[in-house]
Amino acid sequence: MIFDYFFLKLYNGVIKAQMPFPRFGASLVLGGSIVFYFMIINGLSAKIDIIPFVFFNNYTIVISIIIMIVVVSLIYNNIRIEAIKLKFASDEYKPRKRILNVAFVLYLVFIYIFVILVASYKPGYCPTIFD
Repeated sequence: MIFDYFFLKLYNGVIKAQMPFPRFGASLVLGGSIVFYFMIINGLSAKIDIIPFVFFNNYTIVISIIIMIVVVSLIYNNIRIEAIKLKFASDEYKPRKRILNVAFVLYLVFIYIFVILVASYKPGYCPTIFD
């Protein structure tokens, strides 16, 4: 449900920006961000020696982004987009709209904080309050 709402927010944003191909634009952003988040999690796990870093060259990154964009485009076809619009326009979701907007903002904030933490993490260093 939350990815449906995220896709709908991106789709409406692309339409408001008057860009051509709104479904592709929303799929591009959502698919790219999903791969980006996988890269962040994989980078953190590689820094703490859980698993090796999978995205070791640019080809792996580009291929995974293309695959994710195609998957998101196939999942969110025009029929499903219309069903999602109707679902979130119904009276049942009107009280939840504020909660979903807050969840969307918190999701973005936590991801940016997570990016900063992963980038500044030093392997072998455990920060304490007394440092």
